[in-house]
Amino acid sequence: MKLLLVCALLCVGGSFAASVKASCKSSGVVTCYYGTWANGRSGKGRFGVSDLPTHLCTHIVYSFLTLDGTSGGIVAPKESTVEGKGNSVSDLIALKKKNPELKILAAIGGWNEASTNFSAVVNDKTKRALFVKNLYNYVDTNGFDGLDLDWEYPSQREGVASDKKKFVTLVKELKKAFAKKSYLLTAACAVTQSNIDLSYDVPALSKHLDYIHLMLYDFHGSWETTTGVNAPLYAQETDAATLNLNVKNSVHTWINNGASPSKLVLGLGAYGKTFTLTSLDNTSTGAPVTGAGVGGPYVGESGTYSYLEICEDQKDNPSAWSITEVEGNYVYANKDLFWVGYDNPNTIKAKAQYAKNTGLAGIMYWAIDLDDFSGTCGDKFPLVSAGIAGYNSA
Repeated sequence: MKLLLVCALLCVGGSFAASVKASCKSSGVVTCYYGTWANGRSGKGRFGVSDLPTHLCTHIVYSFLTLDGTSGGIVAPKESTVEGKGNSVSDLIALKKKNPELKILAAIGGWNEASTNFSAVVNDKTKRALFVKNLYNYVDTNGFDGLDLDWEYPSQREGVASDKKKFVTLVKELKKAFAKKSYLLTAACAVTQSNIDLSYDVPALSKHLDYIHLMLYDFHGSWETTTGVNAPLYAQETDAATLNLNVKNSVHTWINNGASPSKLVLGLGAYGKTFTLTSLDNTSTGAPVTGAGVGGPYVGESGTYSYLEICEDQKDNPSAWSITEVEGNYVYANKDLFWVGYDNPNTIKAKAQYAKNTGLAGIMYWAIDLDDFSGTCGDKFPLVSAGIAGYNSA
């Protein structure tokens, strides 16, 4: 118990003495997705390979490779260095010298890739065979420890009905190829029953994948007409009884559909979803909105604020913000008509405890570069550190 307490304090504090680094490791998986484009952000938001916390993440996922639907070829992200922040593969793989136990995976796909190219490749035996070969060679040649499949989503977004079955075929063929050197094979998957019905043969994926990264965020966003938090652990106070858009329900949906809890990794969002309120008459969840909130100074994406953007604005303008924390569940806040629903270290810790208590393999972050990585608001990587402390304390 004393060791866990010391570990939690050190992790949350962001200070890691060499003599206690080992004791502060998570007892589960801590997967950190890293967007290679993050070194193109401005100011405090600029994030490079050198910012990655090798003492916190057990797995780092290099995002994203894309694919050529006409041939089964793959395309790697463009490498660059901007104001001293680089994103090169060689620098990334070199991080294993700091932590030999660190696993680094390459991810292929992502939201922007959609299904068109995936569908064209997996449904063609010749293209699929070349795709598997190309992926194996990329992982093997560059020194990665495995691959993460981030196809969002099979049979949807310009896909075809057979994608669901062929996705399993792809997984089996990759797993067979990767067995030569025991490379890891994981996948990022959507979480609702409707997405499972369309996209995933859950028992088969659970059998053949090493881990399934559940994308347990984006439950609400500016595509809706009322406010909603990004990733509530339990139902929002204003949710209809039948809504079921929350982390707990989605985890159990995957388990009930045949997933082994020990293969599931609970996804955590290091960002919030933003809205513009119609008025200040209602500033809770379920409040009417006119659309997305404006983009932040670093990510610059309307409808989304990184945790760094949230905490910095609240730190710099404390009297302008009204903040409500539903203990152990979620946080929402508004500054005049700007509204954001998000997680703070307290709710991240509660989710990680839930993951451990449910028997899940660990926790995952989308994305490591969206946390307060430089300690602008206090300690470095407060969300990642809180997740580790929570998982270890459960």
